[in-house]
Amino acid sequence: MNLALFDLDKTLISDDSASLWLHWLVSQGYTPRDSLHTHLKHMHAVSHYSDSPPDPAVITSYLALTLAPMSGYHCSTVSGWVERFVHRDILPRLYPQARQQIAWHKERGDSIALVSASGEHLVKTVARRLGIEHVFALQAEVNDSPLCFTGNTLGELTFHQGSVRRIESWLAHPSTPAFKQTYAYSDSIYDLPLLEFVDKPSVVNGCRALREVAALQGWPELNWSRHPVRAAVTS
Repeated sequence: MNLALFDLDKTLISDDSASLWLHWLVSQGYTPRDSLHTHLKHMHAVSHYSDSPPDPAVITSYLALTLAPMSGYHCSTVSGWVERFVHRDILPRLYPQARQQIAWHKERGDSIALVSASGEHLVKTVARRLGIEHVFALQAEVNDSPLCFTGNTLGELTFHQGSVRRIESWLAHPSTPAFKQTYAYSDSIYDLPLLEFVDKPSVVNGCRALREVAALQGWPELNWSRHPVRAAVTS
């Protein structure tokens, strides 16, 4: 059995799920429109790729913006929001080639995981809708009683080296099967540690910095589109 690790934002889907989520919350009246301006200011440091990743404090602040509107809401309430959001704003942005690549791995009997810096409340729902069994994503803090979001994060961020550390911890657990080969798919230079960690990395719609690395390393470069002329599955 092999393991396939897929980045979510701008790899499986054509946009950023955390940004889409905040826009959805604004459209539904759950958070003020001013939050978008603050979000976009913080997002610039994250989405405009450089040779080194942003300071973790910037990432934490950026992600906190997407969690703040849920603070005080019961998990079941937010779950209903997420179901509607994923149906309306995430699944239509899924690349057809992404579906095919996931299906290719399933046909081979591979385990599949989504790896994302977006919140688990979003990523787990997307994974379930795509039939993906494992998720490595931002952990949102929840009060024990009642089960309400606090707006805070928990544990290590699933970002840059943090993604690899979380996956290594999972792989070292006795209940995790031993995988023959590992695959990874991402668009972002910030996922370079993840791509270097696996046996078979692939760059999907890569940013300039990641395309340069791929060219030097001889990694496959995939161009996925929401409206492809002809979709192709790669092995």
